Formats: sequence, structure tokens, C-alpha cells
Amino acid sequence: MRILIAEDDAFFQKLLQQILAHDHEIIIANNGNEAWEMLQRPDAPRLAILDWVMPGLSGPQVCRKVRECSSISSMYLIILTAKNNEADIVSGLRAGADDYITKPPISAELQARVRVGERILALQETVKEQSILANQASGREHLLRKSHAASSLPTRSSNGEEAKPEAEPPRQLREHGKSRLDFRAEADNAKLHLLMDRLEKSHLRH
Repeated sequence: MRILIAEDDAFFQKLLQQILAHDHEIIIANNGNEAWEMLQRPDAPRLAILDWVMPGLSGPQVCRKVRECSSISSMYLIILTAKNNEADIVSGLRAGADDYITKPPISAELQARVRVGERILALQETVKEQSILANQASGREHLLRKSHAASSLPTRSSNGEEAKPEAEPPRQLREHGKSRLDFRAEADNAKLHLLMDRLEKSHLRH
């Protein structure tokens, strides 16, 4: 993962890079204004470590700007600070930071906090993908409903009159699956048998 480190002190820049560069691509900003400009780019890192006090915008000010910008508001932001009292920590979190770490950073702690950020960003991406799939499914269902509704509308003949639906055959025909021709053939056969029977009786009498 690409990580932006906004730190004006060369010593802490090098220290943070040594801790994180093995598993991540590190991008350095030397002040708050530069960090804010980098975070607005289309290819900006989604995780940033921001020093609290630095030239230009402070870390909390960058956090506020990120949260106010809808296109990048989901970035994961960690404040790096020498301030470690409760009031300062709460102030940083209220400004929009997701987490904080005190100077000088402990290697294992920093790596652990970055991993937390990576997990949260991965979850955000999963939720986003599921939301897209749900919207696509909803759109397909809507189109199917519209298509079904259109197919059930009455049609019109060439003269503009509403076409009448074909009359259903009598219930007896539907039940037995026979057409009128079938019944006519059966009737003719019955008449033929009756005539043959009469002829046979007449022949016996003579």
C-alpha cells in the first residue's frame, strides 16, 4: 500500500521510512500545504501519517479539509504528535484523524496501527463493491418489471382499435384438450356406426 508521510523534520522522515518502507511505498510531503495538494490528486495514497505541527497547514487542519471533501473523505489519517495529553488527543480525533501515534514512534506500534488502517480501508472497498453490485441487481430487476408491464398492455390493430384477446375455447375443450374438429370427427363416426347398425338389422329381417 502507498502511504503519505507529511513531516518537516528530516530525522523523523527517515525514521518513519525505515519502519514502513519494507512493506509499503512511501511518499513524502515536507509541509501541510504540500500534503493537502498531494491528497487531492487522483492517484493519492489512501492512508496518510500527518505531523501535528509543521509549516503551512497543521496535521489537524489537513484532516478537516480531507473530511470536508467528499471525494477523499474516506482516507485513513494518522496524526503524529509530541502531544500526549488527553485534551490534545481528543482534539486531533475530533479534527478528523482516525488514529494517532506519539513521537518518537515505536516501530511495532506504528506498524500495528498502519495494519489497522489497511484493514479498515479494505472493508470500505468491500462495502463499496457490494453496494455497486446491489445497485446493478436493482437496476436489472427494475428493467425486467418495466418489460413485463409493457408486455401485458393491450395491443392495437392496424386501424387503431384495441385488439380483443382471443376467446378461450369452451371449458370442456380446455379440460380434454380437444378441438372442434376432433368433436366433429367423433360425431361423424357415431353417425356412421348408427347407419351400419340399421343396415345390418334390415338385412337380417330380409
